[in-house]
Amino acid sequence: MSSAYKKPLIRNLRYYLRKSCGKVSIDCNRLRKLWKLEDKIYYQFSDWELLNQALTHKSYAYEILKNNGKHYEMLEFLGDAVLDMVISHLLMKKYPEATEGELSKSRSSLVNTKRLSILARQFDLGKYILLGKGEDQSQGRSKPTILTCAYEAIIGAIYLDGGFNKVAKVIHSHFAQLISHKLSKVIYRDFKSRLQEYVQGTLKTIPEYQVLSESGPPHAKEFEIHIKINGKSYGSGRGKSKKQAQQRAAMATLKQLGLSANPPSAERPSQ
Repeated sequence: MSSAYKKPLIRNLRYYLRKSCGKVSIDCNRLRKLWKLEDKIYYQFSDWELLNQALTHKSYAYEILKNNGKHYEMLEFLGDAVLDMVISHLLMKKYPEATEGELSKSRSSLVNTKRLSILARQFDLGKYILLGKGEDQSQGRSKPTILTCAYEAIIGAIYLDGGFNKVAKVIHSHFAQLISHKLSKVIYRDFKSRLQEYVQGTLKTIPEYQVLSESGPPHAKEFEIHIKINGKSYGSGRGKSKKQAQQRAAMATLKQLGLSANPPSAERPSQ
């Protein structure tokens, strides 16, 4: 029997076993809908009640469940903290030479209402959220704030259901394409331009970039570049491209000259 058929059979068996023990209160039709979402987010819950709670807006809890049901706000609170921690860890691993200010700004560019609501729409999260009548009629399923809160609540639910390692794996799969070489534009600012501006303004010359070494196969080369100013040696940097190596060499030189490698706005990122 193929895995395509095994998955729904196993889920149905789990449902009826737990239902017979009084451990599931979710309607079967609702649960089958949630199973489709599980496939989209790359995680299968042990406790489906957590997933259902993560998708329950407080308007639904108050109007339909008469305030006896749980809604997503506490899970959202937890998920927000988990997201920050996991994304911070992923950024630190991918960009070990980046500074605190650069990492903070990069995390903010990934974990915000605009980005998370786009991610929620990719999973079609709106159609799974339980809303009160008024919120539903006011297009609540497409509101960025509600979509963001629901996504964060799901992350919090996964953390409670499976622990840190599993939720980290899920977040990594969701953000893999964003935490890529494109983010280097945020992480590695244009140190080269800043260095040149300083050197031209103070020393009336320009930095010289010398390639010290070039190693590795054609598809995975690594370059080492060294900077000289008025014949004096300064910082060096390595990278998978000459441009990246130059930026790192410029960053090292700025520090050697006693200059901050970060502009003031990066050193104190806005909250």
